[in-house]
Amino acid sequence: MFYNYLMDRFDGESEEVNAVIQTAEEVLPFTLGEYFGTGFNSIYELQDENEIESLRKKIKAHNVLKNLDRREEPRYTEVLKWYRLFVKSLHNEATPLQVPGELPEDEEDEEFHGVHDDPEERTTRFTTIYLEGDAAMQQPKEIRLRNQHLRDACKAHFRMLHKGRLVCECCGFDFEKAYGKTGEDYIEIHHRFPFSQTEGEHPVDAITDLVPLCSNCHSMIHRAAKGQGTCISLEELQEIYKGIKYDND
Repeated sequence: MFYNYLMDRFDGESEEVNAVIQTAEEVLPFTLGEYFGTGFNSIYELQDENEIESLRKKIKAHNVLKNLDRREEPRYTEVLKWYRLFVKSLHNEATPLQVPGELPEDEEDEEFHGVHDDPEERTTRFTTIYLEGDAAMQQPKEIRLRNQHLRDACKAHFRMLHKGRLVCECCGFDFEKAYGKTGEDYIEIHHRFPFSQTEGEHPVDAITDLVPLCSNCHSMIHRAAKGQGTCISLEELQEIYKGIKYDND
């Protein structure tokens, strides 16, 4: 369940999720037992939000662990934050929460699906706030809705740049051209700032913070970075890429 929860919040970034799960299951029980004598064999034995937060604060205050935490990726405190929010989500019912500046759900759906013909206007309307942290746990459905709108707005913007085509911004690969109808509208959307590097509420701009990449380039932009859960910039990826440059003219 924790894995599926993280996959929703990390927008399907399996490498980041696997890194968090590995730290939670294999590292934290031993580390917390060694330094604080907690005595549990599995992170999943912890079901009290306050106890989880207390351990997180103890790491931040510990002379040795706080320095170790800064060097590890993902950070122990970051993993405990996500696990606490997961436990909280099990205890609380989802309650819709209005985000300032966002349209109600019905208006969003109507507007996005074609009331406005100008793709640039439609795109900029969906530069919005994507809630993370405690507030986000109150509205999982709304988060997924906004996230899909951000993805769609990102696709619309980059289609406009490529005469209606949806291509990888590093190598130029076009799934629809390569696979026909099966590849229609398919591309992976990369977050330039991975979720694991943020905490609390933060704005996500559909145009400047997201970028379409093919599966290979998406994997490499993370693999080329030092440490799990991080990534290099698109410009750095373009510099190291030595493969085929696909022509989409």
